[in-house]
Amino acid sequence: MRCFTLLVTITQFCTAQNVTDDTISQTTFAEIRSIWESEDGRYLNTYFNLHVAKAKKEQDTLELARAYRYIAWSLPMKEGIKSVDSAISIISGMKRLDKVDLDEFMTLAYYTKGAQFYENYYDEQATEAFIKSFHLAKKSNHKDLMIIVLSELANVKAEFGQESEAISLQKKTLAFLEKNKTKVADYQSLHLDNLHTMVRCYTYAKKVDSARLYLKEAIKIATENKDTDELQDLREISAEVDYYDNDILRAKDTLSKYIKNTNGTSKANKLFYLGQIEGRLGYLDLKKEYFQSFDSIMGTINYPLLDNANEVYRFLLKDAIDNNSHAEKRYFNRLVYYDSLLARTQERLREITLKKFDLPLQQEEESLMNNIISSKSKRIQVFYFICGALIVGLLGYYLKYRNTKKRLELALKQPVELETGNFSKSFKEPTIDIDAGILQEILKNLDHWEKEKGFLDNTVNQQSLAKTLNTNSSYLSQVINVNKGHNFSSYLKDLRITYAINNLKSSPNVVKGKSMIQIAELYGFSSLAVFNKAFKAKVGVTPGVFLKQLEKESFAQLD
Repeated sequence: MRCFTLLVTITQFCTAQNVTDDTISQTTFAEIRSIWESEDGRYLNTYFNLHVAKAKKEQDTLELARAYRYIAWSLPMKEGIKSVDSAISIISGMKRLDKVDLDEFMTLAYYTKGAQFYENYYDEQATEAFIKSFHLAKKSNHKDLMIIVLSELANVKAEFGQESEAISLQKKTLAFLEKNKTKVADYQSLHLDNLHTMVRCYTYAKKVDSARLYLKEAIKIATENKDTDELQDLREISAEVDYYDNDILRAKDTLSKYIKNTNGTSKANKLFYLGQIEGRLGYLDLKKEYFQSFDSIMGTINYPLLDNANEVYRFLLKDAIDNNSHAEKRYFNRLVYYDSLLARTQERLREITLKKFDLPLQQEEESLMNNIISSKSKRIQVFYFICGALIVGLLGYYLKYRNTKKRLELALKQPVELETGNFSKSFKEPTIDIDAGILQEILKNLDHWEKEKGFLDNTVNQQSLAKTLNTNSSYLSQVINVNKGHNFSSYLKDLRITYAINNLKSSPNVVKGKSMIQIAELYGFSSLAVFNKAFKAKVGVTPGVFLKQLEKESFAQLD
């Protein structure tokens, strides 16, 4: 009765037609599947009815269930979910179905439900369906779907405040894919999709260097595959990476180019970044216009949860208050709505992933470890392994200590040099596309800027330096990447820390009576933590230890 009722509902979306016996006999299930995979509307309009009729005539219950799962992708969410649930009911009633086939079908069914929920912003239901799909995929050893679902879960984690866990999970997913690259149906496509997710995870975490690394590889593969849709998605993500890397003009150009052909939350997301950019450029009226457009779009799609929405409404509320606008109450209600919705969703998703995904995997790993060390011989092996690890650890500590001591002695005795930088072996050395005359002029001005110690200004950034050197940010970025072997941030940091070390050796009294944060600021650093980290990376010890050693050296010379 349940399936019959659903069929009546579904046929409202399908073109009515008479399916003849000849059509049924002349069409194979493989051909029907091919039509469905083509995503050109023929399955919804014609072939669903044929699929059902053929499955009933041949008494193939599995194919009947597949028909209901296939059609779900073409239906509005509520009807689509009902269709998948009917497919699950049909398949669950089969007594002779092979266990592997059952698990595989259920895996795909719950993945379909997860995708339907996710596309319609039902994030909690989507996560639960994805997790169930993963556990079923693992049971049926469906490696392709395991990889797909793990990537979806990593994306959800990143989107809702679990960025570090998302990056860790996505790294494991990529490693699992590489290990099974010969056992999956379409390695190239899966690899590209997973690189895309990794870029997104790092972008949510605002780790731009890592995001760019994976973005470069993904763009290369998408270009080789001539995948124009994927290339556009990657270009759009690159704008967000540029934004978090403070290359806001480049981000603005990219967003302005692609916003015209988007709608829904995709367009709202671009409006958010364009508004933020205009605000950083000092154009608050333009920022307000973009954010008001954001609000209009969100209203047309019933205000779904978008991670940046609360920032938008916080700005609009402040603006409404400052200008005594009648919209104050509406923006206040929206801000409260999004703040509470985001907090509740993050808490609920963390609870779901911890209870139904993270803990079961952890328990499984612990169970596996317990089995490994269950026998006496295994315990002995573990004992020797631990002993060996301790020895290696102690040896490593001693070598690190000796190396640190040597680095400190060298740093105290001779001038510290700038790093030349290096490039990953996984990628080709970057090339430069600038006129030779312009290049020489930029290098000459950059050299003068270095000699004048312009890097000690803690407000300098890539855009301001480009303006000082009479060039643009893109040219300056290329010149520094190729000629200095660093990105701009690393180059600036190395200039400052190298000068700081050498200056402290030659003029130790310059910091006398100053606090450590004042010393950091003296050499262009706004953050003591960044100063300490850069200093230790250069000579192996913190500034405090280095200054104490300098003081000891001075006393020794006096004696």
